Amino acid sequence: MKTLEQFLFWVHGMSAAAWFGAIFYRTLVIDGKAYTFFDKQADYEHFSTHLAHNMRYFVTAGLLVCGLSGFALVGLKWDGSNIAWLALMTAKASVWLAACVLFTYVSWVHWPWRACAAPDEFARYRTQGQRLALGMVALAGTGFALGQACRAIASV
Repeated sequence: MKTLEQFLFWVHGMSAAAWFGAIFYRTLVIDGKAYTFFDKQADYEHFSTHLAHNMRYFVTAGLLVCGLSGFALVGLKWDGSNIAWLALMTAKASVWLAACVLFTYVSWVHWPWRACAAPDEFARYRTQGQRLALGMVALAGTGFALGQACRAIASV
């Protein structure tokens, strides 16, 4: 059982780290540099859309792996008598679900709108996209913090 638990911790941590790293790097490093690189906003928008093309499937797979491995870990570590642990697990599951909903919205609603936007709409969609991306970074970071809090409480 210990080997399975360690494997699930590894899978869960790696998929969460990949999600956080990708969102963080894209939002706080790539986006700003790319925006200042292009002379025309339309060129930036085309580049940004090209960069994101087909990535939604990899990210969706990562979120799914993270969620399933987390669900399996909850089953292995279940402690129904620890109210604080249960509350943190509920919060962590809620944060994961919110991240999935937000990512789904960005991928299948916001990006198509942004990709088809008229040049005079670029600034509005870019601002919205930055806010949504920062929201995803915050959710991913919150998930990490809640996971560590759950581990700390479980070991007490």
